[in-house]
Amino acid sequence: MKSFSELEGKCALLFNEFLPYWHIWTPENHPVFLPDKDAFKAAMNILAICALMVPEVKIITFQLMTNHLHLTVSGSRADCMRLFLLFSRHLTKYLKGRGLSAGLSFGAVSPRPVESIQDLRNVITYNNRNGYIVSPDETPFSYPWGANSYYFNYAAKARYGESEKYLNRESRRQVLHSHVADMLKRKIVIIDGYACPMGFCDIALGESMFRCASHYFREVSRNIESQKKIAKEIGESIFYTDDELFGVVLSVCQDKYNGQRPSLLPVSAKQELALFLHKEYNAGNKQIQRMLRLDPSAVAAMFPQKF
Repeated sequence: MKSFSELEGKCALLFNEFLPYWHIWTPENHPVFLPDKDAFKAAMNILAICALMVPEVKIITFQLMTNHLHLTVSGSRADCMRLFLLFSRHLTKYLKGRGLSAGLSFGAVSPRPVESIQDLRNVITYNNRNGYIVSPDETPFSYPWGANSYYFNYAAKARYGESEKYLNRESRRQVLHSHVADMLKRKIVIIDGYACPMGFCDIALGESMFRCASHYFREVSRNIESQKKIAKEIGESIFYTDDELFGVVLSVCQDKYNGQRPSLLPVSAKQELALFLHKEYNAGNKQIQRMLRLDPSAVAAMFPQKF
């Protein structure tokens, strides 16, 4: 078995080999532009086609949401922006064809350079968690509109290898409203009715930034401090599950309140902790009530909700 330093060294070598890396995202306060499954499927197909049209860029992972998106990419800034602009242009054209794009405007997108291997790990896991954060019926391993479900998932990769369905030339023309991709030679594998990320993302490169599968799992499921840091940097409102927040509460109680159980804290300490959770972790009123066993009226008085 390789040592920690050997595994970390291998990750660092691969990180340096494929510099530079970028995190591209669009604002989460944008109106909804992917309102249904058909729109999501089309967006997946368009991204796949555009990725093959700009082979200079490696998509390490991505996530499509109803009103915004995230891309983690490797390549020159100019090439990465060329890919993004190509995707946004063809997505706009498709949405116009369905009468959905009246409010679609990503504005001036400015990719953030990824500064270190840990920064890249944080961005990958942030992207791969994004759908799970807002979809209570999903996990970071099941959300369908991204590359997340293929990370360290041998069953998902096997489905890709077994698929015999492809996005043909006519289908490419229909989704792009254009013939620009007619000359693509590489096949785009279809699973569940849309392009499989395994065919146009470098999942292996993304996985190689982690020492092993368990390292990735720890980062994507437990490293919430890094998630908070990225959210603040890009201006997103990230939310946390009860389990994640309760881990924070226990840590604060250990450091600040002599390890006392949250439910047994005095009211003043609970209020102080409630303010911390609300400000630093976007905790909702009901979450705060559950975490600290505070009276609902007291929490509502501290954080009046707007309707």
